[in-house]
Amino acid sequence: MNQHVYFNILDDQVLPFSQNLHDEYALVTHIFQDDNSIVHRAGRTCDWFDEHTLLHLDWPAESPDLNPVENLRDVLEQQVKRRNQHPRILVDLRDQILSEWLKLDATYLQNLVDSLPNRIQAVIKSRGGVTRY
Repeated sequence: MNQHVYFNILDDQVLPFSQNLHDEYALVTHIFQDDNSIVHRAGRTCDWFDEHTLLHLDWPAESPDLNPVENLRDVLEQQVKRRNQHPRILVDLRDQILSEWLKLDATYLQNLVDSLPNRIQAVIKSRGGVTRY
């Protein structure tokens, strides 16, 4: 991953997705979150967010990982490993991940999002240390 690849993801994926969200949920404020990797904080990337007026969550450097996507990624990885069908090419891996993604219950995804306040409280309680999340 480099700033150019990330920039293309923003332009080709994030922007159309956020525009669709805005069209469907015009009264809801959407905030984009990433971490503070150098790629995410490159000047060109920051300019892109300003130009497209997307709200961008400021995330402290070396902060505890509170993003529920990390849990989702772990679940998908475990489900793909359980298949015992080692993908030989990238397309096979993509298809396996997509297949497992389609099996996920929407309630699971909502629970991940709803867990954020508890995650934050756990980090506060541990003073930024390790949590069960």
